[in-house]
Amino acid sequence: MIDLLSRAGRIKEAQDFIHKMPFPPDAVGWATLLSSCRVHSNLEVGKWAAESLLDLEPTNPAGYILLSSIYAAKGKEKIKMLGHHSERLAIAFGLIFIPRHCPIRVVKNLRVCRDCHNATKYISKITQREILVRDAVRFHLFKDGACSCGDFW
Repeated sequence: MIDLLSRAGRIKEAQDFIHKMPFPPDAVGWATLLSSCRVHSNLEVGKWAAESLLDLEPTNPAGYILLSSIYAAKGKEKIKMLGHHSERLAIAFGLIFIPRHCPIRVVKNLRVCRDCHNATKYISKITQREILVRDAVRFHLFKDGACSCGDFW
């Protein structure tokens, strides 16, 4: 239910549902709500979800990265170092050294940020290359300017 409500943009209803549950959500429930807060730019509920997620899994980078993305979307404290993101550098090397008929595969231990996700979509469209990025949570297959995650990761 948390996933259904929050993906539909009904963040407040998802929050109310959590308050009425007989037990708190697990890490997946909190991460789902937090991810939806990023998509729908809800900083207030996002902070609550991130704190709850980080209480359960303090070493999981997803909570930190998603909350950082929400703050960045609101224009707070984001340092512009977009040219230094490792997956972009790896993709650039792939474009140079991997034959055109082979897909480019990138593996990283953190979540893909929104900027790199969007940049990779454009790169796949412009270069007509298939780019597979494995981040800490899922696989992203970029092809013809679209991602297999449907921009909801």
